[in-house]
Amino acid sequence: MENVLSALPNMTLLIATLWTVTSLVSLFTLGIARFRPMYPGWRTWSLGHAALVLGLLAGALRTPQTLMLSILFGNGLVMVGTGLFVSAFQRFSGEIPSRKVVTMHIISVVALLLVLVGFTVEDNLTARFLLASGYLVVQSMTLMHLFVRQILRHPHLRSAYLFNCAVLVSVQVLSLPRMLMLAPGKHPEAAFAMNVPNVLMYLSVLLFSIGGTFAFLVLHDDRRKQEVEQLHQAMTALAYNDPLTSLLNRRGIWEQFEQWSHTGTGAPAVLIVMDVDDFKTINDQQGHAVGDQCLKKLGALLQDIAHPSDMIGRLGGDEFALLLSGPPSQINQQLKQLSLSLGQRSEGSLGFSVSFGHTEVECFESLDEAMNRADEVMYRNKAARNALKSPAIYLLPEAHLWSKTNLERRRKPVARQRDRQLT
Repeated sequence: MENVLSALPNMTLLIATLWTVTSLVSLFTLGIARFRPMYPGWRTWSLGHAALVLGLLAGALRTPQTLMLSILFGNGLVMVGTGLFVSAFQRFSGEIPSRKVVTMHIISVVALLLVLVGFTVEDNLTARFLLASGYLVVQSMTLMHLFVRQILRHPHLRSAYLFNCAVLVSVQVLSLPRMLMLAPGKHPEAAFAMNVPNVLMYLSVLLFSIGGTFAFLVLHDDRRKQEVEQLHQAMTALAYNDPLTSLLNRRGIWEQFEQWSHTGTGAPAVLIVMDVDDFKTINDQQGHAVGDQCLKKLGALLQDIAHPSDMIGRLGGDEFALLLSGPPSQINQQLKQLSLSLGQRSEGSLGFSVSFGHTEVECFESLDEAMNRADEVMYRNKAARNALKSPAIYLLPEAHLWSKTNLERRRKPVARQRDRQLT
């Protein structure tokens, strides 16, 4: 142990190095607070760090003539800095303390400083040390409790808060040997001697200055990344989803169709295009709010009919599209359900009727061409229904829908198109 201690630099050099490094870190934090937009709490952290550095300087410049001022300013600045560290995390997490709590904290710090004056007059180093250490422990426990609450409330910031917890625990562990050395009060002269507990204490200050600042910066960065991710998801939803019905919009339909075309199993699907009958009349006579409700009801019905593997979206206005990609029996059952639900007039479950047409579509086929075919069928059905003045049943017989002749007739040009895309 003597060899280890003899290899350590003297206390003056150690304190000077510590103060220089923490001063540079303080300038770094103040510069970020001044020139970089940060979340609430960073400026408070930078001010707390500056108070800590000045408190260390006041303690390092202690002389017999300036003992009282050094103790008051040194310990006072360290206490204020520690309180600002806690306030920084509170502001960051939105737990801003009330004015009453802040006032009580200021009063408690002033009271502690007055007690320190009394212990200084009595020259009771152990009591001063225990009083200041007790305050720091209470503040550390407050921070730890805040970290636990925030981890439970914000799981996406869990790793960053755990990082801050690790730094705080490490600081306490490094400070523990000095506390155990001075707490009994048997060797007060060891408080400023060159020994391992004091060296570990200075290392704890260095760790808190550098590691604590970096950990708090990581917390800010993780929050920024999480908010950017949320913004990206919101923008993606706006780009690919219809805000009224929460279905895919036209861009989303084309995007998902491309994915289905390149990842499909090769089995043909059925594309359905539909629109609300006399939708303009509904808007003109009953108002756009009623028209919007009609679109929402239709969207909800299609969501009930669609399976997870199906694609459903709003093309625009009162036009919707539905891609059924399940097995033939499932698709025909869905078509029957659509025919019964959408072919009714005001007495139906929707309160209005919907015309639709469908067509077969295969992988690598153009969605525009399939849309045109389905549109033609829809308008023929609409015209036929209007001519007959009665609801039309739009379901084609299953034998026709999945007939080999019908599939082979359209598979040949689609196969040629697939070959061209693959080559």
